[in-house]
Amino acid sequence: MKYAYIILYKLLLSTSIVWSLHVNAQSNISLSLSMVVDTLSLAGPAAQIQRLNFENDLLQFENYKKGFLPAVSISMSPISFNRSIVMLQQATDGQYHYVEDYSNSSNASISISQKVLFTGGTLSANSSLNYMNEFSQSRNSFSASPFSFNYSQQLFGSAKTMRMEKTIEYKKNEENIKEFCKGLSDIQQKAISLFMDTFLASLAKTQSSSNRLATDSLFRMAKVRYENKRITESDYKQMELQTVNNEYLEENAAKKFEDALRILRTFLNLSKDDANIEIEKPTFTLPLHINPDIVRFYIRKNNPAMLNREIRRLEAERQLYSSELQNKFNANINLSYGMNQYAQNLVEAYTNPSRRQGVSISFSIPFSMWGINRNHARMAQNNYRATIISLENEIDEFEDEIDRTVNNYNHSVNLWHIAERSFKLAQEQFELTVQEFAMGRSSTYELITSQLEQASAMQKYYTAVRDVYEIYYRLRDLTLYDFENEVELTKLFLND
Repeated sequence: MKYAYIILYKLLLSTSIVWSLHVNAQSNISLSLSMVVDTLSLAGPAAQIQRLNFENDLLQFENYKKGFLPAVSISMSPISFNRSIVMLQQATDGQYHYVEDYSNSSNASISISQKVLFTGGTLSANSSLNYMNEFSQSRNSFSASPFSFNYSQQLFGSAKTMRMEKTIEYKKNEENIKEFCKGLSDIQQKAISLFMDTFLASLAKTQSSSNRLATDSLFRMAKVRYENKRITESDYKQMELQTVNNEYLEENAAKKFEDALRILRTFLNLSKDDANIEIEKPTFTLPLHINPDIVRFYIRKNNPAMLNREIRRLEAERQLYSSELQNKFNANINLSYGMNQYAQNLVEAYTNPSRRQGVSISFSIPFSMWGINRNHARMAQNNYRATIISLENEIDEFEDEIDRTVNNYNHSVNLWHIAERSFKLAQEQFELTVQEFAMGRSSTYELITSQLEQASAMQKYYTAVRDVYEIYYRLRDLTLYDFENEVELTKLFLND
């Protein structure tokens, strides 16, 4: 009978192996961690939306830069026909008379404008031509302005304000690039979380199936022993209860795996026709230790939150400077120079044009505002100081989070290896207990205890695996740096 139990146990193991091979043979897709994170997640819908939004940010910045190039505009109004009776007042006697307006006018103009960064003003050049055809008088007339130049600016502060705005816009573009890379990194973080859910559910499903097969065979052994009066009814019932529990665990694990796989498939936009998907076990290739100083270096260099704090500081300085300008003497200057002429025909309209000049200066002097502007200036100074204090506090809290995350990673790596070894030992111990039970050398209590220890070790191992990968990709997201391949994510994502 003892050897029969051993043969039955070996048959159990062979059945488990055949079942596993059958499942693998049906698999159409084998998903590895690198495939999911580095390829499929970056080709999914979320990544596509991220790229489209980033393209809009680049186009917006390109429009800002092109705003400093000469802007050319052409306007034309070829037909403006009117035939009506209008009332006019005579200049000589002031009497009103009704006259017929039966005419058509046409005009065309071209203008070129250019921002001047050095002074903060705007320079423009214009040329225009107007044509009037009076049908009632059978008379034509042309009014031409061959060229005219205009320049306008604020006397004080416009150049500095424009330079400050330029600095902020370039910083924002740099932030947009970092945010794009961080957005893709966030997608990879989501992918690694879903992959680990599916992988751990797959392990639990495989383990529960193996346990059920083992307990089914052992239950049949226990039944034979009970019938032969070699074990008590209590042990037999306990073994039957454990068999039912393992069936429940197997069914529950299968459902969790299907749910996790469905969520992963939807996130990666995988075809539903691929019914069989195998999840590969990730091999540990991550760094055994990460230096906190390296993390701080790449966070200061790449993290968009650090750049955002710099932008907020610059915007606070610009707001403070703008408030100070409102409390000072200032003036708006407009200068114009050009030529114009009026004639009966087109050629004469461009012959010997007259000069047209104009100068306009308007002053703004804050004389008496009952202290309102002074209060505005103090408010701006307080806002600036509050912004600086807030930024300094955020940096301190951020650095604490960095240290805590790095310590958690290094600690989790150690737990990974300990938990993996513990899980292997628990599996080996359970297999030995099964053999001992098959040969009648261990009790039902010892078998159940060994399985519970295996389940506990498995859960610790799952938790360690998840923690290591999630913390690593959290650090990768904070620094935009791949510590495994020693390359910045901006080089990876922007070269795609």
